[in-house]
Amino acid sequence: MRLLPVFLLLLGHFILPGQSTEQKHITRKGFLFGTALGASSLHLSGADLPTKTQAGLSFPNFKIGKMLGQRTALLIYLPGTVYAYEGEGRRRDRGFEGIIPSIQFWPLSRWWVLGGAGLGMDAPAFYDIKNADERKFYFGAGLLAATGYEIWQGRHSALDIQARVHYNSIDHPAGQLTGLGLSVAVGYNWY
Repeated sequence: MRLLPVFLLLLGHFILPGQSTEQKHITRKGFLFGTALGASSLHLSGADLPTKTQAGLSFPNFKIGKMLGQRTALLIYLPGTVYAYEGEGRRRDRGFEGIIPSIQFWPLSRWWVLGGAGLGMDAPAFYDIKNADERKFYFGAGLLAATGYEIWQGRHSALDIQARVHYNSIDHPAGQLTGLGLSVAVGYNWY
């Protein structure tokens, strides 16, 4: 409870300067690259996993694409959440990920929305592979919706707070694996 006033002061420090009457314009043109890091709640069910919800680190979160105009971008989004997998031998980390073609749109100068559909993946965490049997990737369909607010804007970059919903339906040898990830992250974008 003691951290709430500190959090509110920091939030106000970033948001209030953006509310001034002086108009500073960010230039969004050309290519876009963004990355984010945060926390996620992941609900998995099916295949050989017991149905469960677990918290995890939300990464990698990369987006790369092209601005189609000042307010619209076409991009490939690579969402991810690390989770603990307890099937097939030892406990290890895996990634609930995707390669999602998406559209990002800014209805306001600082607020954006994003949506897309593409390839969902269940993949081994690159740092936790001990043998060849653990290198298995599983694929299926993925959906993504996100929104964010740019708390700081430079001339060609922005720092944002974002929320994301990511759904995958993966074809796993033990059956259909479905997952829903809810993430909150801090992101940095270059335009």
